[in-house]
Amino acid sequence: MVEKKKKGVIFLLIKARGIPIWIQCLEALLRLLPQNHRVIPDINRNLKYRRKGYNGEKSSDYYANLLDKTEFLILHDLSLFHNKLHFQIDTLILTTRFLLIIEIKCLEGELYFNHETGQLTVSHHQTVTGADNPLIQALNHCTQLKGWFRDRKMIEVPMEHLAIISNTQSVIRCSNYETARHVGTDKSLPLKVMELSKRYKKELLTEKEVKRIAKALKKVHSPQPINILGFYKLKPEELLNYIACPNCGYRPMVRFRGYWHCKICYVNSKDAHVGVISDHLLVKGNRITNLECRLILGIDSLKLANKMLTSMDLNREGKTKGRRYTLKLT
Repeated sequence: MVEKKKKGVIFLLIKARGIPIWIQCLEALLRLLPQNHRVIPDINRNLKYRRKGYNGEKSSDYYANLLDKTEFLILHDLSLFHNKLHFQIDTLILTTRFLLIIEIKCLEGELYFNHETGQLTVSHHQTVTGADNPLIQALNHCTQLKGWFRDRKMIEVPMEHLAIISNTQSVIRCSNYETARHVGTDKSLPLKVMELSKRYKKELLTEKEVKRIAKALKKVHSPQPINILGFYKLKPEELLNYIACPNCGYRPMVRFRGYWHCKICYVNSKDAHVGVISDHLLVKGNRITNLECRLILGIDSLKLANKMLTSMDLNREGKTKGRRYTLKLT
């Protein structure tokens, strides 16, 4: 619900942050591989790292939501294309005076941002390593977003950038004041935003224009499928087919009188196929045919497979025999 208390841009969370596609794919892959598969340890390590980053992003979202409710529009986890290149913005804040791109990192140790080299070094457990500099990433995203605006002949407004470190135990050091002005912790996010906001007093957009831009960005949000099999050098034949019982894990469940039935614990499920189909879509490039669906579920009926696929609210490509189904990625 949107409050209208005073004149100005009405705060609205235009796009919330969803579970990252990487996490969805990794979790799906774990469910589709034998428990003793060689890549399971690597998947678990990757999943732990990405969940940590996601939790850091959610923590920063909490503090972003403390901003003035009459001044800002917020879009989280925005995936866009410019010049055939995909780029992803962790958080985008829009006002009538300027736009702010925020890059969020969950890094441990002592972080040093070097203004001259553009390098970020991390000192942790007596070792020093380089890391992707979120300030440079945010600046690159500013350049790409400006190009996106120009291509659509939209009004250009000043763009600011900010790097947020969500790990509260990390120590942040910067080589100069200008760099420090654009780096902060998740708890300092509202203060950092307001400090940047003071630099821009002239209103360049109307409320309607800001909302129109925000909605246009959300409309073209296009998360990209991940080639998770290629990443781990896996073949489709290594994945498990059929439905595992949600109660005891036995595979396969069989179709019996409109239900999926487990022969071991006798559990029945009406929709056990939904998760299995979704998992295969996530790890196989987000496309599935009726034939592939039948092979995965261990059924022969083309009509039944079609009914199951259409009931899942999937996107459809093509007609009849060659039709493919895809997940609606968000």
